[in-house]
Amino acid sequence: MKRRAFIKTGVAATAAFTLSGLTLSTHRAFAAAVTVNLQAEIATKTLGGGATATVWQFRDTTTPGATGPGALAAGLRVNAGDVVTVNLTNTLNRPVGLAIPGLTITPATATAPGTTQTYTFTPTEPGSYLLTDSLTDFLGRAMGLAAPLIVMPTDGALRLAPSAPLFNSQYTLFLNEMDTRLNAAVAAGGAGTTELANYEPDYYFVNGLSYPATTTDVDTAVALRVNQQTALRFVNGGLHINSMHFHGYHVNVTLRNRALETVVVEKDTVVVDVAECVDVMLPVTQPGKYELHNHYLPAVTGNGVYPNGAMIMMDAV
Repeated sequence: MKRRAFIKTGVAATAAFTLSGLTLSTHRAFAAAVTVNLQAEIATKTLGGGATATVWQFRDTTTPGATGPGALAAGLRVNAGDVVTVNLTNTLNRPVGLAIPGLTITPATATAPGTTQTYTFTPTEPGSYLLTDSLTDFLGRAMGLAAPLIVMPTDGALRLAPSAPLFNSQYTLFLNEMDTRLNAAVAAGGAGTTELANYEPDYYFVNGLSYPATTTDVDTAVALRVNQQTALRFVNGGLHINSMHFHGYHVNVTLRNRALETVVVEKDTVVVDVAECVDVMLPVTQPGKYELHNHYLPAVTGNGVYPNGAMIMMDAV
């Protein structure tokens, strides 16, 4: 029965949204002026079984060929202390206001439809952030208008925080979901108010992908190496709480919304609240292939069909 239930390195003076979740381990050890060009737009997303849906997304236009965080939700990687300039072009039929909870962005004005506006911010705290739109808010995130921002320490060291241990590799896993009734209503010119009030997603994603597509995407299928440390950054861009469950491993939660955990306890399930960013360390202790999936049963289905949704594979060698 069916039930309705980002990252290449910022090199020199540029950084870009890219295709999915792997954050490369190369880094730079200095602050820089970083520029990225984003376009808020309407797009068509392919779902399981050949279905499609109309979504909103931020698309990177800085890098030729990049499909952007709205499509596969990778995100922007910068260093603490970088002066970041975002040129936002709005092609939606409503104003868009760039927002990153935890950061001060100037100016605090909206980008009108059909215009481009320049925003600037300088992150000081390393960690993971949610980039979204302050005006469309819940509706915008339900439609897909959100992405992750990763801030490395000022010196570019491979740490989740200055006092945290070093890691060998890191992945950003952007979590969101979709209620196709809402997307269809908005695409037809409606406000989506009724659908948002009765929000019940039928598709779930990791980096814009659903299982089994998550297993063949090089940046979403997590590659591990025994006796190394891998950092995983969960960023919840949707409207549902996600409980991410690990098979075969336990992880240590290091940061929640950039705040250090005072008591670190090994967990096999990590709760990622709405609009929350949770950074964890995974000590790779044994080889093998293991699932990482949302523990909410409908979240591992697509329109009620299992297996699908927010499920990925970790492969340790």
